[in-house]
Amino acid sequence: MTKYTLICDDNRAAMAGLDEKSVDACITDPPYGMDIAGVGWDHQVPPVETWRAVYRVLKPGAFVLSFCSPEFYHRMAVAVEDAGLRPRDMIVWMVTTKMAKANRLKPAHEPIFVAQKPPEGSVEKNWQKWGCGRINLTTTRIPWDGEPPKGWIKGGSERRAFGGEVAKAAEAEHRETEDANPNGRYPSNIIGHFDDPEHQKYFYAPRATRIERGEYNDHPTPKPISLMRYLCRIYAPVGGLVLDPFMGSGTTGVAAIQMGRKFIGIEREPKYFDIACKRIDQAYAQPDFFVKPALNVTKQESLI
Repeated sequence: MTKYTLICDDNRAAMAGLDEKSVDACITDPPYGMDIAGVGWDHQVPPVETWRAVYRVLKPGAFVLSFCSPEFYHRMAVAVEDAGLRPRDMIVWMVTTKMAKANRLKPAHEPIFVAQKPPEGSVEKNWQKWGCGRINLTTTRIPWDGEPPKGWIKGGSERRAFGGEVAKAAEAEHRETEDANPNGRYPSNIIGHFDDPEHQKYFYAPRATRIERGEYNDHPTPKPISLMRYLCRIYAPVGGLVLDPFMGSGTTGVAAIQMGRKFIGIEREPKYFDIACKRIDQAYAQPDFFVKPALNVTKQESLI
């Protein structure tokens, strides 16, 4: 198939025209059901019928990632599970730019519900047959600061203890140890920004930029492209097909193309569909269009 297909239509009608068991991952940011002022599409979370349509086009083992609000996370999760998809995780995206609301604590995160279409057999057998259903932990580890720790106790309740007195005790007891993975820490299911660098180094922390959004993009809830690239890299196999049935202004499509994935996006609002088309066309023609360029030292010096 072509690199990307964009459809302006009701998503259930559009998905009815897609091949069964053809999609490697669904990564989407649907309506939260919060009645955002000035929009007519945010009155409810997607019903179970929508997720059943998603289920039909997913390959066995394919993952579904759906953003949602803390208030109505439970409704999203129940609808997805009732469609036959298995709950797998909740990723917490820390958002530090949200405004405080009356009689509530300041909102500082959005959950991302992770589900999976049941695989056929084991993870490895499903991967061999369908080419999906295995998360990528090879290229998504969080780099160490300096040298990787040494003396990791293997097995038992102390297996995460590195070095120090615990390692000495393990050595005295002839317990087996190993060094940390040189490629970095295991990715966490918290994605956020922390001012303290000692916390920051444990978490991937994307932030939306004006360059990413584009001057012509007035969608109220665009996500950072870096965040969507990160999710594509973990849950969608290289060269695989990513579906977004709530495309909005096209951020998932931009990320998928930049990460070497194919993409199908569906958006029923013509205004946002046109914005998504423009952004995704630009990403395909110039993959680094939305990536902030490195500072040109020569030009910087000439401006001083």
